Amino acid sequence: MRRIDWIMIITLVVLALGGKIFSFGEGPVNPQAHNNPRENPRRPNPKSFGDKIWNTETQGWLSEGPTQSQNESLAFAQLPEIGTIEPSSEHTSSVGSAFAISKQGLWLTAKHVVTGCDKAIVQIGNKKALKINSIDFHPQADIALLTTRGAPKPLNLLKSTNQLNHAFGIGFPTGQPGAVHARYIGEMTMHHRGRNGFRERVHAWSEQSRIPNRSGSLGGLSGGAVMDDQGNIIGIIQAESRRRGRIMTAKPEAIQKLIEMVSAHSPSTTTSSPEFSLSPDDYPKIARQLITSLRVAKVHCFVK
Repeated sequence: MRRIDWIMIITLVVLALGGKIFSFGEGPVNPQAHNNPRENPRRPNPKSFGDKIWNTETQGWLSEGPTQSQNESLAFAQLPEIGTIEPSSEHTSSVGSAFAISKQGLWLTAKHVVTGCDKAIVQIGNKKALKINSIDFHPQADIALLTTRGAPKPLNLLKSTNQLNHAFGIGFPTGQPGAVHARYIGEMTMHHRGRNGFRERVHAWSEQSRIPNRSGSLGGLSGGAVMDDQGNIIGIIQAESRRRGRIMTAKPEAIQKLIEMVSAHSPSTTTSSPEFSLSPDDYPKIARQLITSLRVAKVHCFVK
């Protein structure tokens, strides 16, 4: 075989191997950093955000109906004015959820999902991830804004809500794809204790159903998207009261405050023609679509 043929074969092999592995990057995430991606960053190919992951895990959602909650009576008991969240005594690696709000690489999640990480990534494939280049924290709410090298098609943010009824939470409870349907209960104050403790007003919801049929904690759903029946973002999942089947979420006004604080590009408010709609019976189909297209993604927090 001619020398030029060998050179071509070796080159093709190198390129093929290089395309299968994505470097997660080195070094810890700087929690105090603002939106300062590396100079001249190149956005990932849009095909990187195709339906390449979670397809098998959610295939059954197309025919499997949501599992109804058994905590209806407890959930609608009197809502306390103040709830307390104690900081975790364990400092270990964990997972959470996030969702895209700008193709420039902006994602929203809950603050506690990415607090104390030595390295944090957004998973976009079985062996692929986007390194989180910077994190901005809301000073008085459990909300964080992540910056990566690009993101898939963003979800639409509402800057405020006049009337709340049903909501659909989408993310990764227990580290696996999942979604919940909830009904609005009211507002309450959450007291986050700890060295840098704070209080914030949140929306409280009663869980009505979930997909898939997994009982127990929704841990890992934190940071997930909270949508109305028109597919607009109306909050971020922050906490749960497992015994009463309640879910607490960030208010749209608090989300907008963080975006304005960091002078980030703010997606427009609701449009005249909604992209899709969700209902208590068929929300699993839309949730699957958002998860497999990585518009709602899994976040890994690594602690050494």
